Amino acid sequence: ALMEQHHPVMLIGLAGCGKTQSCLGLLKSLPPDVFTYYAMNMSYYTDSTLLQTMMENPLEKKAGKLYAPPGKLQLIYFVDDLNMPALDKYNTQS
Repeated sequence: ALMEQHHPVMLIGLAGCGKTQSCLGLLKSLPPDVFTYYAMNMSYYTDSTLLQTMMENPLEKKAGKLYAPPGKLQLIYFVDDLNMPALDKYNTQS
C-alpha cells in the first residue's frame, strides 16, 4: 500500500530474517501493467559510479536528456544490502 501511494519503504532486520524474500514477493505481486521493478545488490565494491550505472540500466531515453522506465510504467528500485560497508563473515553479499 505504501509503494502504491509513492512512499519510500525501508526494511531493517538481522541477516537471514527474510527481508529480501518478502520484498521480492511483494514486488512480483504488483500489477505488471502499472509497475516494474529493478533489483540492485549493493556490496563493499559498489561505488558511486557503479551505483549510477546500475540505476540508469533499466531506463530508456525518451526525448533529449529525459530518461524514464519503458512505456508508461512506474519504476521501483529495490536496493538490497544498502549498508554493507565491508565483507561480512556470513558471505550474504552476492
